[in-house]
Order: sequence, then C-alpha cells, then structure tokens
Amino acid sequence: MFYNSSSFKALEAGVQLSWLQQQINTQNLANIETPNYKAKSLSFDAVLSEVQNTNGNPEIKRIDASINTSDAISKRGDGNNVDLDAEQLSLYKSYVNYTMLLDKIKNQFDNYNSVLGANM
Repeated sequence: MFYNSSSFKALEAGVQLSWLQQQINTQNLANIETPNYKAKSLSFDAVLSEVQNTNGNPEIKRIDASINTSDAISKRGDGNNVDLDAEQLSLYKSYVNYTMLLDKIKNQFDNYNSVLGANM
C-alpha cells in the first residue's frame, strides 16, 4: 500500500511537525503578556537511514524534535522575550505548510482511489 511508502511517511511526519509548530506558536502568543515568559521554539533533525532500495530514495526512520526555550535577551522591561511579529510569521508559515502537506496526502488518496475505481 502507498501509505507504507517512505514518501507518505515523510508527509505524515511533516504534518505532525507543522501541527506541533503551530501549538508552540500559539502558546507563545498566548503568553505574550506574561512577565518573564521565555519563548519556545521547535528544532528538529531528520534522521535518514542508509539508502535501502535500488532507486536511491532515502527512507526516514525517525525525526528527532525538541522544544527549546529561547535564551534571547528581552527587549521589554518585564523579561518576556516573545517577538509578536516573528511568532505570527512562524504561525502563518506552519499553517501554510500544514495545509499543503494535507493536500498532498489527499491527492495521494485520490490517485489511489481512482486507480482502484478504474480496475473494478
């Protein structure tokens, strides 16, 4: 099945990471007025396995993601270092990425269903 393919798993991981990024941005924005709140950020490294198939496509085995607390110096007097513009931009980018990845997954299902429908 196509949902066991490495490309589908990569899309699935991308959706999960985009969703997590949106949650982090939302948390940062919700705490923009909280004194001494330090902004959180998502960092991840895709860990690729050795190429195991003949066409040379690497397979993603796992994605290591961690949530980091910013140590940036606050520009405000209350110690809060959330940057409204940066958070809004990051939220928008993760939303666009999330919807794009979901569209790609939907297209894969549509293609699969059209093949099944044509063969019945």
